[in-house]
Amino acid sequence: MTEAALPLPTIRAFDVARVFACVALAFVISMFYRGANGVIAPELMAELAMDPTTMGFVTGVFFLVFAAAQIPVGMALDRFGPRKVMASLSLIAVAGAVVFALSDDWIGLSLGRALLGLGCAATLMGSIVTLSRWVSIRNLGVMVSLLSAAGAVGALLATTPFAWVVEQIGWRNAFFFLAGFTMLMAALVLAGVRDQPGGLPLGSSGESLRQVLAGVREVLRHPVLPGFAAIQLVAYPTVLTISGLWGGPYLNDVYGLDPVDRGYVLLAMTGIGAVGSLLIGYADRRIGKRKAIIVACGVFSLLWLTVLAAGGAMPLWLTTLVLVLLGSVNGYISIIHTQVRSQFPERLAGRGLATLNTFVMFGGFALQLLTGFIIGLFRDASGVAPVLAYQAMFGFLAVMLALGLFVYARLVRD
Repeated sequence: MTEAALPLPTIRAFDVARVFACVALAFVISMFYRGANGVIAPELMAELAMDPTTMGFVTGVFFLVFAAAQIPVGMALDRFGPRKVMASLSLIAVAGAVVFALSDDWIGLSLGRALLGLGCAATLMGSIVTLSRWVSIRNLGVMVSLLSAAGAVGALLATTPFAWVVEQIGWRNAFFFLAGFTMLMAALVLAGVRDQPGGLPLGSSGESLRQVLAGVREVLRHPVLPGFAAIQLVAYPTVLTISGLWGGPYLNDVYGLDPVDRGYVLLAMTGIGAVGSLLIGYADRRIGKRKAIIVACGVFSLLWLTVLAAGGAMPLWLTTLVLVLLGSVNGYISIIHTQVRSQFPERLAGRGLATLNTFVMFGGFALQLLTGFIIGLFRDASGVAPVLAYQAMFGFLAVMLALGLFVYARLVRD
């Protein structure tokens, strides 16, 4: 897609703002669900007698189902359009929130998380595909960074605000409320989003099943796939494994913080990420060297993971500072998505983005499951994991990120 191909004179700023507001709200809710277990994990483990490995699976199954759905979702985005696909799948997320709220064991929680993963599977890629048709490719990086910042608001809400709500009404009632809010969001997407300016049908909407599958094969054979897959597996999942799952247990076991105080630390970690996303988007537009930005942010994250792995039981203020610094560049995933989008033609926009996002979500599942196993190796009879367990976890994440960055830097060019 080129700027000349966009009907810019007919696009009103109000319409762009309306479309952005609707997809951003959907992404806020999706990001909330991704990280919701981070604050309440210790309470879930205690109430339902789950060990760290089981907790890692319960949280990670969201990403496993999300990943498995990406290629079919990409096909649907190109065939039926993001508006219908996002609104329809959001109703599955409603069911997932209800199932999670009603669950009395890890099986029910896993089913609820699986439905939530499927229900949110089209949100980010559908949003990026939609925005790529409403703004020029030159401004897409900024718009995706704004979307990432909006998503960080969802992650913020999953920290202290969610901890406070859970203390007031319990985690079950909180998820019932979320189910209702998700249903409202689906209605807003259906009413406020148009797949492209003028509401015209997509060029790919007339493809036959054979043509749709041929497009998937074309994406899978694309030479950029291995390099982007490597970075997508680890870039976002490393920080998410901390902020969305083990950050709460870490602060509970090592520092004895209660849910609200844990939420404050995670709030700071994710809040700075929203600011970082905006700055990274600005840097992308000013510098135009996406690979350099991605590598720099990845190395910055690697530095602070290494500090956490080597530091042991540092003072709480120092640990908080390191977590905040780690979270400050988490928004560079938006630049990776923008770089991926630029690699595929308009007709393959949904399939290209969704296929690469498969690796993001599979990485989220794999890292959460494996880190749960690592922490479980050190856990004592009382259910508390020592600081050494978390050092091993941080060290493992650092190694995975370093490997992903190395492969990406070798195989992907600007």
